Amino acid sequence: MHGPQVQSAWFPTAHCSACEKVVLTYIAIDDGGLEMRRCVDCDAAIGGDLEWVGADALERLGYHFGAPDRRSGGCGGGGCGSCSR
Repeated sequence: MHGPQVQSAWFPTAHCSACEKVVLTYIAIDDGGLEMRRCVDCDAAIGGDLEWVGADALERLGYHFGAPDRRSGGCGGGGCGSCSR
């Protein structure tokens, strides 16, 4: 892991048809007041079964804990040189 050690948390994941991959999900409330799951990447509705995974598995899916790696460049990484500090 790159950032702080997350040891006891579990995160809800499911397959997103729009992203065509397993993604982290969140709970949203629809217009009728009912809870529904959505993809954190594209906001699409998730209809499949959830799988609860630990932090290590979530990082293998491409999610990251902690501050961005400053050597990675781009926004937030300090690599482009165009942002003021």
